[in-house]
Amino acid sequence: MVAVRRPDRLARSGDGSIVIENLEESRGGATVRAMRPLFMVVLCALAAAAGAFTGAGSAGVHGSPARVVLNTHDRFDLARTHVVCRVSRRGPGFANRLVCFRELKPLSNRAGPGTYAVELQEGAVVVARVGSKGSVFNRPELAPAGPPAGSAGATAVLGGSIDLATRQDKAFVAGTNIVCRPFGSPRPTSVLCVLLGSDGHVHDGTYLVIFSDHGVLIGVARNGKAVTVFRRVHGR
Repeated sequence: MVAVRRPDRLARSGDGSIVIENLEESRGGATVRAMRPLFMVVLCALAAAAGAFTGAGSAGVHGSPARVVLNTHDRFDLARTHVVCRVSRRGPGFANRLVCFRELKPLSNRAGPGTYAVELQEGAVVVARVGSKGSVFNRPELAPAGPPAGSAGATAVLGGSIDLATRQDKAFVAGTNIVCRPFGSPRPTSVLCVLLGSDGHVHDGTYLVIFSDHGVLIGVARNGKAVTVFRRVHGR
């Protein structure tokens, strides 16, 4: 999908990323063995990731691979799972953010107590445990320059929802550098989200979020590798 950029040079590998291909090939269950464990932290910050969820209709986007742009209140569902990611914003003048969660019931837009929700912003990644106060993970990051590569030809969902099913499907969050796609092989069971710039690369110091029915895993791009910095299982 993308390649990792070091501060002093770009690792050019087209649309196939070494760092993400390594993750995909070595993924086992809900863990990613290619990501070297570094540290796990629990923070009590004032930001909460889950927010409030409201209903959405069905989108008029069909075919695969799907390339879609999500605006405020749009959502995508990861096919054959309970994983949902929905776009929201705090109010006028605020940028869109993407909240991913394990949906309690189909089309309920609600996450079950004890599960985790991830909020992806232009400048931060936040994880909260649903039903608890504060966050369990909160890290700033710097968005890359320019609109994400490939977003120009994407189709707007226009106030609805869409299923993403294949590794070639992509969702772009309007007005941001947030890009997501189904992740895993042979059948995607997780969603992978990154910040992507116009150069088509994942930059060092930015985060890769993998979210599934099982839990959440976050890695940071560092010297061409994805290093695990956070991992949680729903209900624990």
